[in-house]
Amino acid sequence: MNVTIGARVVKTGIAVALALYITHQLGLKGVTIAGVAAIFAIQPSVYKSWQHMLEQVQTNTLGAILALGVSLVMPVNEVVVGLTCIAVILITLALRMETTVTLTLVTTIVVLEAGGEWMYALERFSTILIGIASAFLVNAVVMPPNHRKQFLDGYREALGTMSLLLRTAVSDELKEGEAKSQRDKLNDTVRKISERYGMLEEEWRKWKRFRPQPGRHLVVQKQMVRAMTVGQLVLDAVQVHYFPQRKDDSADRAFDDALEELIRYHEYALLKYEGKMKPGEQLYDKIGELTERLLRDAIESVGGEPKGSVSLVVVASAIYEYGRQLRRLDKMVGHVQGAEEAASAE
Repeated sequence: MNVTIGARVVKTGIAVALALYITHQLGLKGVTIAGVAAIFAIQPSVYKSWQHMLEQVQTNTLGAILALGVSLVMPVNEVVVGLTCIAVILITLALRMETTVTLTLVTTIVVLEAGGEWMYALERFSTILIGIASAFLVNAVVMPPNHRKQFLDGYREALGTMSLLLRTAVSDELKEGEAKSQRDKLNDTVRKISERYGMLEEEWRKWKRFRPQPGRHLVVQKQMVRAMTVGQLVLDAVQVHYFPQRKDDSADRAFDDALEELIRYHEYALLKYEGKMKPGEQLYDKIGELTERLLRDAIESVGGEPKGSVSLVVVASAIYEYGRQLRRLDKMVGHVQGAEEAASAE
């Protein structure tokens, strides 16, 4: 089994070590709690780490105050600890900061353990804050995530898998087990790039001082995800509608040729966005005509064999929509490149 040591794994270890070191240097007790806090506070992006730190500070402070108040007015026992934890959970959920519940409960229990000794409680609370701050510092400084690069790397991988599946969809050359494995891989990769796009969009909208890229790139990346999703729908349409009603080799050739041209167009659109195409290179100007002809032929054949031809219309419609989304992507990429060339010329 291959084990990959990712950046988040490394950063978690560094954050724990930093939290323990700072706590030890300050002479505070409960250094283990600082390490635990650092583990919970590591997030997949700098913005999320900052947001999470602010939320953790708020909810942990509320939890500590509530726990200290409870321990001052009544004896602490198992029932009191349980009821206090329930109250903390309800408050955290009401504030819509449910991601901080676990660490806030740790803070609450630690402060309750102090039994009203506020200096002891303050020391334990301080170690937790050190852990949270250490995690944010490490996440922001040590190997900060490059979501744009990770998005493009994932997109390239997804497109490679989709290329294999689309190019063999009509010919049905892949073994059933291999086809299923590749489709599961594609679904998983597309899910990841969608999540990565979400992080890019979130940082651009809410982290204005540290926007990773111009907004026009965000628009293109959204369309890239859309085109990939529509490509998945083509695979679904072929699997569900094409094979039960496949007619003859000529239909196979027509659909297979269309899919070949479309996936090649998709690959060139990505190369164009990455700046790997020669200036002025034209990408398949007739792709719209190709998909329109395929759809038109499928519709015209409905009169002859309604049941089978209707299924082919569904497949042709999915292919037509895929081509439309790719042409839109190509146009957006051209606009972005034109804007950047004009800006660099000024």
